Amino acid sequence: MAKSTFAILGILAVLLLSLGVVNAASSTEVLNGITMTTNETALTNVTAGEKYTFKVTINNQNGTAYNVSFGTSGWTWDKSGVNVSNGTTETFIGTLTIAATGTKSVIAKFNNISNSSQELFDMTEVVTLSYATTNNDTTLSTNTFCEQEGYNETGDLEISNFDVNNEGTGDDDAWQYLDAIEITVDIENTNRDDSVSDVEVMIVILDGKVENSGKDVTNDFDISDDVLTSIGRLRDRETETVTFKIDELPSDISDGTYYMYIMAYESGNEENQCASISGDFDDDHYFKFSVESVDYEDSITARPSDSEIQLNTYCGQENLQITFPVYNLGTDKEEKVLVNLYNKELGVNEYVIIDDLRNGKKEDVSFFLNIPSQLNKEKYDLYAIIYFDWDTDESDEDTTSYNEQTSDTSIRLTILDCKAAEPTVTANLESSTRIGQDVIIKATIKNNGKLNDFVITPTGFESWADLVSVTPQTISIASGNSEEVVITLSPTKAGTQSFNINTVVDGETYSQPVSLNIADKPSQFGFAGISSIMLYSIIGIIALLVIIFLILIVRIARRPTAQF
Repeated sequence: MAKSTFAILGILAVLLLSLGVVNAASSTEVLNGITMTTNETALTNVTAGEKYTFKVTINNQNGTAYNVSFGTSGWTWDKSGVNVSNGTTETFIGTLTIAATGTKSVIAKFNNISNSSQELFDMTEVVTLSYATTNNDTTLSTNTFCEQEGYNETGDLEISNFDVNNEGTGDDDAWQYLDAIEITVDIENTNRDDSVSDVEVMIVILDGKVENSGKDVTNDFDISDDVLTSIGRLRDRETETVTFKIDELPSDISDGTYYMYIMAYESGNEENQCASISGDFDDDHYFKFSVESVDYEDSITARPSDSEIQLNTYCGQENLQITFPVYNLGTDKEEKVLVNLYNKELGVNEYVIIDDLRNGKKEDVSFFLNIPSQLNKEKYDLYAIIYFDWDTDESDEDTTSYNEQTSDTSIRLTILDCKAAEPTVTANLESSTRIGQDVIIKATIKNNGKLNDFVITPTGFESWADLVSVTPQTISIASGNSEEVVITLSPTKAGTQSFNINTVVDGETYSQPVSLNIADKPSQFGFAGISSIMLYSIIGIIALLVIIFLILIVRIARRPTAQF
């Protein structure tokens, strides 16, 4: 399959005198009744960075239709996932950006036609690529990151997929300050027999192309994960995904165009296993993106994080702290920035002044709020209004002293718990309080909160009375209004007694104690209104008087009779 180096150089010399471009040959592999033919080509009079078109022909005489795709490092294909029926021939065109002298593997993957993810087998051809520049200098200009590090684009590793997802306000290839960026890279071992050990993946961001000696500015982007990630052993035909994240694109990065390079290699064996080309890259070896500046009128902004933009609170909470950062995305320092936090329904209208907010920097501002004890809604939005471009001769506390303002930020408050206001309960006795007669108490319930339903329940009477009725037991009362409830008890025990009138609203119970003096039943002898103690005392006094009267009778009876 591979040609002798001397033969290739001889052919190149001949072509240099004529067309000066290519010498084409072909290589064929037959497997399972399928023939794969590739045109193996040697190139001359080219420089790194030029593109070469490569052709693969598949002739299927297997008797079964297959879904054919390609997974080759460095190649892009005119079509993939094509069904090749029995007895048909299909031609695929691959394009490669010339990077280095060496070999490239073309791997055709044959899958189940009804389930393209179910791989059945593959066929591999190796293509030998040789170059000669017009001045016979074999040193190529550096285009790829592997070459920048002194290695060839060679081996079994492939950057099979590369994706940038901008989760902020900008685009995937046009980033804005404070955007959150996620970069995912799939590294595949295309070898179908051997694994690659100690695989590492590195991300680099330059302010210019590699061949233009771009400066490494990776650290300026605050990539939260390591810029060098170790995969470890990558088994044959295995793919591993690596993710790099920028949680918040720093606001002090200069606007302009940047170039992102990815390199996958075997640690300690980079000269044989190094890949930094992907079909997902611009020019097949880097991802180009821009960082966009903002207009001055939008340069000062509040940008809370996800945890800061939604807060939970409850009615009556005191000193609720709300903190968020204010950024200067512009190029000028602001001597004064006035931050206003506002919500009419909550009665919030607070101000904080920031001094000397430099360009590219941020400053946290904090507000401390008291939440009202009664609220009618579950969610409220606090609006952050930023005033800047201060007139130095004016008061820094007056909003009219600032020429610019932004108001694109709000913070959502969710009220998790809001207890109903305690109602006012008064009780009046509407009957006598005597055993054997119903005791009627009229309770007046005043609603000090919003419209609500109240449930009235007396408790604590069980040891001295029976409950006759509560009318009504459930009542709806408008805000600020009062309603009456009649409680009827049948006392069974005399004396000073007490019970509670309970009102239940929104799951909260409020109690109002009531005391009563219960009289005993009336006497059968007509001593109505006399207590038992008094009755016993009277009986005792009468008995004593009777005894004294009898003693006097006896003494009188014993006196001697007078003699005449």
